[in-house]
Amino acid sequence: MKFRQFKQLCQAALLTGSLLGLGVTAQAAQIRTDIIMIVDESGSMSNVQANLRNNIGLFASILSAGGVDARYGLVGYGNGAAVPRLVTDLTNPAGFAAAAAGLVSSGSAEPGYTASAFALNALDGQSSLFSFRPDAVLNIIIFTDEPSNGDTIGRGAVGGSAVTASILDDLLKDNNALYNAVLDGSSTINSYKALAEGNHGQVFNLLGLNTTNQTVVENFVTAFATAKLQETIDFCTANPTAPGCQPSQVPEPGVLALVGLGLLGFGFARRRQAR
Repeated sequence: MKFRQFKQLCQAALLTGSLLGLGVTAQAAQIRTDIIMIVDESGSMSNVQANLRNNIGLFASILSAGGVDARYGLVGYGNGAAVPRLVTDLTNPAGFAAAAAGLVSSGSAEPGYTASAFALNALDGQSSLFSFRPDAVLNIIIFTDEPSNGDTIGRGAVGGSAVTASILDDLLKDNNALYNAVLDGSSTINSYKALAEGNHGQVFNLLGLNTTNQTVVENFVTAFATAKLQETIDFCTANPTAPGCQPSQVPEPGVLALVGLGLLGFGFARRRQAR
């Protein structure tokens, strides 16, 4: 084999390997996740609710650009009735934004542990259920400025008992769920921090949403979504066999076409050399 032919063969092999690698990367990035946002409906949360509703598109676009196939559900809790309620089942960002207009800000008790168990479809006799995909990573995010309070059996029980932090922690681990808490106030942080950090998540500052300054809001949402994306990727890296973390490794048709073109180009170069 002449040196020039050998060089062309090496170039074709490198091109083919690179394109195949691109194909695998494009497919492997697709992680599925179902995200439930739990929003406090007490009187101090109106700005948070409006900013969440108006910026869910920005949040979703960052996850989508990072290769995450996400759906969004919404729980409201702490209104006049205090019991958690399903505001919308899992839907797209536009559907979430429309449903979030139904949140209220006029309550007192904030049973956040109970609301979190509700978000997991885990309350005794619960009739309003989220339609989770069996092949999706489960993400739970709570937004509140109060520690969990008013968690009584009458507002929701698990195994006949009122929901405590310990019960909720067991539920999160049983569901292999990621838990994030967007909070304000030291007592609120004390109420949720261990749950978040013990279940693949962290605590974020609610003041980034509880403002009318839209620059502050957009900066917070961008940072929050970026962190949420990285958490989900890190979870799948550490748990590659978990539901939602096992995409197909077959290269996309467009990439296979590029591989074919690379090999065709090599064949054409060889024919030219043979003449």
